[in-house]
Amino acid sequence: MLLVSEGALPPSSRVWGTGGWLPPEDREALDWLTLGRFLGWDVEICVVGHNGRLATPLPAHAHTIILACEPDLPDDDLVDQLVSRLARQSILVVSRAPRDGRPLQRIAAAFDSGEVLEAGAVDWRGPGPAQGLVFKNPIPVRRIAVHPDASIWASAANLPIVASRTCGLGVTVTLALHPSELRDANPAGTAVLKRLLTWSVPVATAWLDFENTLVLRMDDPGGAQNVYSRTWSYPKLGAAAWAAIGADLSARDARISLAYISGWVDDGDEQRGGLTIGGQPAQRRPGTVYPSPTVRYEDLAGHSPGTIHDYDAEFRGIQALRHAGVADVELHGYTHMHPDAEAWSRAPDRFESWPATAWFREFGRAAAATLESRAADDHPLTHALGFFERHFGIMPTTLICPGDQWTNATLERALALGLQLVGSYYLSIRHDGRFCWAQHVCAPYLDRPEATWFASELPTVGYFHDFEPAVHGVSWMTTWIDRWQEQGARRLIDFRELASALALRLSLTEDAGQLTLTVQRVDTPRAVRAIPIRIRARGALPSTLTVKLSDGESATLKIHSSADGTGIVFLPPDSL
Repeated sequence: MLLVSEGALPPSSRVWGTGGWLPPEDREALDWLTLGRFLGWDVEICVVGHNGRLATPLPAHAHTIILACEPDLPDDDLVDQLVSRLARQSILVVSRAPRDGRPLQRIAAAFDSGEVLEAGAVDWRGPGPAQGLVFKNPIPVRRIAVHPDASIWASAANLPIVASRTCGLGVTVTLALHPSELRDANPAGTAVLKRLLTWSVPVATAWLDFENTLVLRMDDPGGAQNVYSRTWSYPKLGAAAWAAIGADLSARDARISLAYISGWVDDGDEQRGGLTIGGQPAQRRPGTVYPSPTVRYEDLAGHSPGTIHDYDAEFRGIQALRHAGVADVELHGYTHMHPDAEAWSRAPDRFESWPATAWFREFGRAAAATLESRAADDHPLTHALGFFERHFGIMPTTLICPGDQWTNATLERALALGLQLVGSYYLSIRHDGRFCWAQHVCAPYLDRPEATWFASELPTVGYFHDFEPAVHGVSWMTTWIDRWQEQGARRLIDFRELASALALRLSLTEDAGQLTLTVQRVDTPRAVRAIPIRIRARGALPSTLTVKLSDGESATLKIHSSADGTGIVFLPPDSL
């Protein structure tokens, strides 16, 4: 349960966040929301008005309540409701430290003394394994006065950072720093917040296990920009290259998302290149869009005369990887090019690359007017999904906008069409009919492996383009995946696996030492491989637990014990 200030998460908006970096003060509620969703939990939002009161009474079912707002905002009535809940239920209440004398001080583990200091490191000694993290740059913390009955769970030198206090049957946790600033200072800051939520709740708890997980993503198969862009010119990957990619992924038990472009744009220039569609010479018409798998293009007088771009062979190579279970396709727009393809074909700068021109950007501001003039059934995303259904027989899960450019109108169209994720440098996840940008999850380029990316204990996306294996060989990809594994990547998944995990809602109960995990699948897609779930019990872990599924079926699963006292169960895909 998130208690958020009025306007922090506007209910009228279909997109929360921007996809770019937001200052911590502008995203506190959004960071908590997305972290909760990556744990596999339901997240409900209650708005605290400017007067400090809730618009509606506090619901009674949440095991964790986070005040994702200014700690001085809640009034006495709201704090009375929290006191009542803590007296009756084993819940966790998390907040930043209020000022002395404010209503929240009645339950807080500490109050803000008013002095701002800096911390360069934090040591965690609260529930769970000890953990230390060092910040690249010091972050501001508030000096807090700790309640006499409180325990200090984390500190910076001798400065308390996180304090806890037993209140009735529950626990309150008070932070001396801004949680979003903690995330920004070190990826492990996210892990500290995750530790707080998963280990501090005074009940048995289950969450999605994304530790040491790398999502593999390759952009640009299917697109025509490698034929037309002056500085992005290269041949398509051939059958042997795709086979080598598939063999490498299979050996690693890995999956990769191929961000596919399903529409190929014809410039209509017979002198520049020869075009066949489905094996037959094409009638050249500038701006015509053909299904990419049907295209074979021979460069006659373009950027690389003599080069043959065989998109049919590329399609067959991709299908072989899909059938082998090591890859699936996601949506990289429709054409990767400006939606007014006919205007592009007439433009004198049509072969110039970004940033000189926006012709190779499909959803950015330069394309907004064209997109707004079209009916919904003529939107590029609509055309692309129709292609995916006809040629791949699937509904993609993820939109990856060409050039990382979009407007919210495009994202709203993606919502209407049923997409679950939007991939950029950050990741947007679908929640309650909107997209929510998560700054906890980043997408460094594949040739930038570092162990620190995994410190967050949430997924990291390693992305690249088909350009690199086409120009430098498949060994470019395999070498960098090797480096990622050396840096700690243990689980290599794709966006479909990620989306299927995020579609689950988990709840764990404990009765006389027996654990029951309730798993509800609230969205698509279905799982393609077993999904690991980490669990923590109040007492000793049993050897098995009962899983109850949303369709009424139940099963018994083995619990694999971990050194930190938690356990892992693997939900079989056929049950989800």
